[in-house]
Amino acid sequence: MELYDVTVVGGGPVGLFGATMAGLHGMRVKMIESLPELGGQLYTLYPEKPIYDVAGFPSILAKDLAAALVTQMMRFTPTVCMEESVLAVNEAQGEGGSEFILTTSKGTHRTRTVLIAAGLGSFVPRKIPALNADKFEDKGLHYLVPALTHFAGRQVAVIGGGDTAVDWTLAVAPYARAVHLIHRRDQFRAHEDSLRQLRDADNISVYTFTEVKEIVGQERVEAVRLVDTDKDTEVMLPVDAVIGGLGFVPNLGPVKTWGLNLKGSSIEVSLASMETNRQGFYAVGDVATYDGKVKLIATGFGEVGIAIARIRSYLHPDLKGLPHSTNVKSLKN
Repeated sequence: MELYDVTVVGGGPVGLFGATMAGLHGMRVKMIESLPELGGQLYTLYPEKPIYDVAGFPSILAKDLAAALVTQMMRFTPTVCMEESVLAVNEAQGEGGSEFILTTSKGTHRTRTVLIAAGLGSFVPRKIPALNADKFEDKGLHYLVPALTHFAGRQVAVIGGGDTAVDWTLAVAPYARAVHLIHRRDQFRAHEDSLRQLRDADNISVYTFTEVKEIVGQERVEAVRLVDTDKDTEVMLPVDAVIGGLGFVPNLGPVKTWGLNLKGSSIEVSLASMETNRQGFYAVGDVATYDGKVKLIATGFGEVGIAIARIRSYLHPDLKGLPHSTNVKSLKN
C-alpha cells in the first residue's frame, strides 16, 4: 500500500485547492471524497449560483468554479478516491516514521499527514417551517435549485435573509417574471453590493418582518400565505415556485470520533499553522474554526496556503524558508 505525503479529506473547493498546492510543492497527494462528484457544495447544492467573492472573477457560476479547480488540481495527477467515506483514523509507525492509517467505507490508506477540508460535513437543508411545506417538495418547492431556466417567466418566492437567499434571488431574477424575497427580519446577512443589486432590480420585491405561514396549491405550488409579524396582517401571494434559502444543518459524522478538539460542528485549529490538537492533522475551510474565523471560499484558500507551508515543514524539517507559487518543477521544459 503506497504511502502518501498528505491525504485531503473532502473534495470541495478548498480541498481541491489544497491538493493543488500540495502537488505544486512536490508532495504525493491523495484525495478522498464521499460524493460521486468533486466540487462539494458548489457542484452538489447550487451549481447554477453565481459566485462573486473569489479573486479574479467578477462573477462565476459555482459549477464553473468547481470545474476550474478540478482542472487545476489534476495537473499534478493526485490519486482521487470517490464515493468513499473515512470512518476511522489510527496512528502507526512505518519505516519512515509515524504515519496514519485511514479506514474507509472501501478499504485502507496510508498517509503521513491529513488535511481535512470537509466543509460542513454531510448536510441537509433547513426546512421552511410552513404548513404543507413537505407536501410540495419537488412540486414547486426547491431546496436544491435546478437549472435557472426552470424559472423562466415564473413568479418565484425566495425564503431567507443570508447570502444564499440573496444570491439565489439575484440569480433567478433575470429569468423570472418576478422574484419575492421574504425575510423575517429587516437585516440581511449578505454583501452590501448584493443588497444594492436587490434595490436596483425592477422585478425583485423584498418583504421584511414577514414569514411564510402556509404553502398553497393543488398538485403544485400556487401561492404562499404570508404573515407580516410587525403589523399582524396576512396576505396571499400568488407564486409558481418557492426556493428555500435558510441554509443547511451540518453533521461532521465520523470526524467526531477522531480525537480532535471540536467547537460545535467545527474543528479547532491554530491560526498560525491550521494544525489541530493532533500532530500531523490539519483542517481548512468551513470545517475549521479559530478566533475571528470568517467562512468564505477566499478565506479557505488562504488557510490552505498556511497549512501546506506547515505540512511541508513537518515533512521536511531540514528545508529552509516557506514555499512559493513557483518551484523548480514548474521551470522544466
